[in-house]
Amino acid sequence: MVSSFTRAAVLPAVVLLALVAGGVPRAHAVEERAWVSLEGGVAAFDPEQALKDAPAYGIRGGYFFNRWLGVEGLFATSSPNFEQPSVGSGSFSHFGGGLIVSPDRYRWVLPYLYAGLGSASAENDSGSKSAGAIHVGGGVVVRAGERLGFRLDARDVTYSQEGGPGRDTRVHAMFLSAGVTALWGGRPRDTDEDGVPDKRDQSPSTPRGAVVAANGAPLDGDGDGIFDGLDQQAATPKGAVVDGQGVFVDSDKDGVPDGIDTCAETVTGVVVDAQGCGVDSDGDKVFDGLDKCADTPAGSMVDAGGCPTDDDGDGIPDGIDICPNTPLGVAVNAGGCTIEPTPTERIFLLDWLIRFSAFPFAPDSSTFSPEGAARLDSVAVMLTQWPSLKVEIGVHCDDTPEPGFRVPLTGLRARAVLRYLLAKFPKLSQKSIWITGYGDTDPIAPNSSTAGRLLNSRVDIKLLNMHVLTAERERRASFGSTPAMPAPGLTPRMPEAPQGN
Repeated sequence: MVSSFTRAAVLPAVVLLALVAGGVPRAHAVEERAWVSLEGGVAAFDPEQALKDAPAYGIRGGYFFNRWLGVEGLFATSSPNFEQPSVGSGSFSHFGGGLIVSPDRYRWVLPYLYAGLGSASAENDSGSKSAGAIHVGGGVVVRAGERLGFRLDARDVTYSQEGGPGRDTRVHAMFLSAGVTALWGGRPRDTDEDGVPDKRDQSPSTPRGAVVAANGAPLDGDGDGIFDGLDQQAATPKGAVVDGQGVFVDSDKDGVPDGIDTCAETVTGVVVDAQGCGVDSDGDKVFDGLDKCADTPAGSMVDAGGCPTDDDGDGIPDGIDICPNTPLGVAVNAGGCTIEPTPTERIFLLDWLIRFSAFPFAPDSSTFSPEGAARLDSVAVMLTQWPSLKVEIGVHCDDTPEPGFRVPLTGLRARAVLRYLLAKFPKLSQKSIWITGYGDTDPIAPNSSTAGRLLNSRVDIKLLNMHVLTAERERRASFGSTPAMPAPGLTPRMPEAPQGN
């Protein structure tokens, strides 16, 4: 039979077993509501009860309100023999009810603890007595199936027994039992708690919260790998990269998801197409959304805002303007070229030569007066409008300078003219201008008179590439003689009014 020491150790051991079993990882089964157990075991009594340890039998039933808390009623009985010197057998029975707690009944191993109130009835050689009792215990139910399990239980019943003077009247009866438990009234096993029993669930490990079909397979309406119910963006485009919540990733914030976006580094603010690439409606290489001038003519040069540039202010954008240095306020055709040539331009186009006779150089010097500078300015303005032409600046003199100084002097004067033109008109290219000092070797009049000497003291600006001039004239004429309207976004600039004195 069970010794006193054994009885003292059994209940804590069973309680420990229940706690350890409660820490075992969940192995999902059925969350049954009702238990009924038939048990058999041994009843062990305190010496004061004058009863020997004996076999015991009982029945118990319980009902759970939720996953972990319920009520249980029980009845157990035993027919122990009397302790010596008494002869014969007595009886002990116990019934009661109380609360039962299981950490999680939705598993295959079900540990539990319970406590309650009831009544104990004992018959020994001194007579038969009944008294109120307190019972505490614990155990574990190990399922053999969804509706059947095996139960191990240890229960201590404490009640008061009348005794003589000085005797402890509180006594204990320990019931150690094993039995068979029937379970019913719960839900079918649903391991992943998706509402589809495991026996019909084709995907028993569905994440909690996912929407499933009738067969338990999780649904993914947009095919992004994140199940419906967990997917925070349920209509992700096919092929899009998504995060853990099913929201598509858009690294460049252009509204086109990564995975679909073939231009993954689009600048913020750019209008993009379905592939995430910038749209450039007017073809000026500035994307819509950043382009402040959306109707730029094809071929135009533009600034960072997509608006055409117009260096000469004639209303024809750079890149289209084939005459990029048109004077302000002059009517131009669609190519940006003047419709009416200036008098200087007309002379040069007809004769391929502009001659400045009696050019006002100081005697024996390369300096010249403001009047001479004004004459040079007129031809420089024309040359800036024909940058493809090559010219020679030839300087001549009469016979008044010393004979050995005439050629060097005209060479210095030609260089002075070139320096002046390049300084005042930086758009002129030095590579297109040659200079020559002819001295008095090519007179156009006799030096025998003052009038002849004035004619011979001259500056000739002569065209060197006549074929280029012919081709350029034809190209400019092909744009017509009708004044062109300014391009969108451009307003022709006008020359400044002269300041009054």
